[in-house]
Amino acid sequence: MKRVGTILLIFVGAFSLTLFALNSQTVEFKTLTTQARIFQKKEEIKTATVLFVGDMMFDRYIRTVLVRNGNEHVLGGVEQLLAEADMNVGNLEGPITDNLSQSQDTQVGELTNMRFTFAPSVRKLLLDYGFDLVSIGNNHIKDFGADGVRSTTKYLSGAGIEYIGDPTGDSIEPVVQEVNGVRLAFVSYSDFVSGDSARARQAIESDAAQGADAVIVLAHWGNEYETAPPARVRELARAFANAGVDLIIGTHSHVVGEVEDIGSTRVYYSLGNFVFDQYWEPSVRCGLAVTAIFTKEGETTNVRYAETSVGMRKDGATALGCS
Repeated sequence: MKRVGTILLIFVGAFSLTLFALNSQTVEFKTLTTQARIFQKKEEIKTATVLFVGDMMFDRYIRTVLVRNGNEHVLGGVEQLLAEADMNVGNLEGPITDNLSQSQDTQVGELTNMRFTFAPSVRKLLLDYGFDLVSIGNNHIKDFGADGVRSTTKYLSGAGIEYIGDPTGDSIEPVVQEVNGVRLAFVSYSDFVSGDSARARQAIESDAAQGADAVIVLAHWGNEYETAPPARVRELARAFANAGVDLIIGTHSHVVGEVEDIGSTRVYYSLGNFVFDQYWEPSVRCGLAVTAIFTKEGETTNVRYAETSVGMRKDGATALGCS
């Protein structure tokens, strides 16, 4: 039918030229313009919904709960939220390895309480709950050294899960994902990798990123348990925004941080926890999940946001709402 429309336009246009041969050229031009407007194709609208969540830690007490009660107990309370998005993205706060846990059953203050490794079964948990991409650019991904990082990327790749933030430099960014016809470029930044801001800037300004419909930075930065970002983080957010980033999602502080718009760039300085065994006060028990709805029409892409509060329960489950 599209080709038929084009042919009819040519025929009608030719007929108009013949019929109004005695009239002025201005009349002929208006006739052709009118016909072209009738057959003009309306731009198709494409929509991609991406859910962003904060820090996910599957060792220590959470590992015990997974073994005892299963994956559904830990993430079943947010299953519907995860299922509603076209793509789920989060921060994987540690490596996936075959090593035995050193933090399980330890107490706060013990030497290995903060040394994480996640069981290989975590890759299936991530896959089953719709995680398409995770950031591994954080301060715990090297808890088991470079071998732990390589083990993580092997397990994620084997499950078909994309990752960004590889501190060994073995991966290339940006990672571009096409979601329902919308091209999204993902770049990582970590406070814990020397020179990472320059590498991130290079990825943001690359042809691959600038050719995408939106550029998103997953940043692991700031100070733990502080809601307000330090000056250096605000400055870095502005540098990323000026480089062409559309959305910045922050993690690391374990509490929900401030939200700021820098021009057209939305910055969530920290989403807080999503799966974690921190319960001593509401600020660490409460996290934020952000749904970004990207709408593309022609060459223009717009984005709007929806925010959902999530809570870490003392039984190891993540649930909707928090108090």
